[in-house]
Amino acid sequence: MVPSRDRNENYPMRVDKVNRDTLRELAVFALLLAIGVLGRWAQPTWNFTPLVAVTAFGGYYFRQNLAAFLLPVGVLAVSDILLPAHDNWAVLLSVHAMMIIPLLLGRLARKTEGLKNAMCWAMCGVVPATAFFAVTNFAVWAFKSTYEPSLAGLAACYAAGVPFYRAMLAGDLFFLTVLLGCLAIARVASPRLARLQS
Repeated sequence: MVPSRDRNENYPMRVDKVNRDTLRELAVFALLLAIGVLGRWAQPTWNFTPLVAVTAFGGYYFRQNLAAFLLPVGVLAVSDILLPAHDNWAVLLSVHAMMIIPLLLGRLARKTEGLKNAMCWAMCGVVPATAFFAVTNFAVWAFKSTYEPSLAGLAACYAAGVPFYRAMLAGDLFFLTVLLGCLAIARVASPRLARLQS
């Protein structure tokens, strides 16, 4: 009977810890959502946004897949309210689908350490923007644009997208550095607060 009593006595402590963890994750979710939305609204040049960084960081930080998935969905849904609309569903879907890549890289980084972890973050700085450039420009050429339906037209479409690709690369690298720097500072200041839950 004594072990049972001990378990009952510890139950409030376990509930309190779960509540603290949940509240912390809700706060982080709200903060990342705000950063993503405001960053898209205030982008100094088109595609220089924290969207990829926020998505990758959410994939890394959150214990639950649902929270990690809902973060980029929420950022895109809210920020698109005030941004120029995608007047073509294929282009819209290609933009949203490309956020799967930084999400998966963030989840992978969560499961790795050392050099493999560093490689995951390095890939987050390059792969999402490159895939976004390749897929969304193809969607624009195929479904929306006035470019000729030929290889020359496709090449012209990609050429026109190069400045946006550069801006996205710069934004991804900048905001990833900022967010990972903030996480490192938080771990130093409060290791328990910044510890990821398995």
